[in-house]
Amino acid sequence: MSAPSPQRFEGQTVVVVGGTRGLGFQYASDLAAQGANVVLTGRSDDIADIASQAGAKGGQVVGVQCDIRQPAIFVDAALANFRRIDGLIINAGIVRDRSFGRMTLDEWTEVIDVHLGGSFASAKAVWPIMVDQGGGSILFTTSGAGLHGAFGQANYAAAKAGIIGLAKTLAIEGARAKIRVNAIAPMANTEMTDSVFDERLRDGLKVDQVSPFALSLIHPDCALSGQVIECGGGWAAAMRWQRSLGATCAAPVEFSHVLENLEKVVEFGSGYDLPRSTADSLGAALGDPRQMINR
Repeated sequence: MSAPSPQRFEGQTVVVVGGTRGLGFQYASDLAAQGANVVLTGRSDDIADIASQAGAKGGQVVGVQCDIRQPAIFVDAALANFRRIDGLIINAGIVRDRSFGRMTLDEWTEVIDVHLGGSFASAKAVWPIMVDQGGGSILFTTSGAGLHGAFGQANYAAAKAGIIGLAKTLAIEGARAKIRVNAIAPMANTEMTDSVFDERLRDGLKVDQVSPFALSLIHPDCALSGQVIECGGGWAAAMRWQRSLGATCAAPVEFSHVLENLEKVVEFGSGYDLPRSTADSLGAALGDPRQMINR
């Protein structure tokens, strides 16, 4: 028996913010090949030619020259050409790498503004459209730096960590409107990573090995929301918070006892739990003691 044909995107309009090269161009090209109407954005003067290349295998692709912080331009183009927006992939970004001691305020502000501010602006622009049409899907782009930190990338890591909080909040708020929101942490060789990847990473982490996961997350048949998906090299996995069982200090809580026993707070050997909401955090703080600090 032959395998079923993959689900396509006919009738779906997807905006790819930052689609002129690398991962974004791969997303746009693959979406078009699957029959989607695609609005591809970027700051390149060759945006029309790039859009034509992305649509070479099928689909309709419209190129829109704009900054990620100018979402009204791509929203107007999507509605004028296709009358709806079913999916939004936010991929645009910049780096201004420098160790924290040397980082300037402008380098901090610009990266935060483009990544986190631009992600907010783009999602905010499509939100009422998706609410009115009865649903949609948004895919943010985060990074391993946002999950773990990275030397010389305090600005980038902070922005990418903020995007995780934004995505999880919008997943909660969007549920009632049938708007799904996820974040992807891709690992792929692009212009941004080429100078820091060695040959093994460049050969093993291709953009076309990430794109199928991004398309799956944005597809209307996908039920996932509120997830952070790390992927690269054809591999993907969900990331989540894991919390130690912690330690409780009986009242009155005394600084000296806490300081002497901080290792109990970060000890995972006695077990862990998996918080999923702020309510879980409040419950743990007010619940029965898990592990008493010796007094």
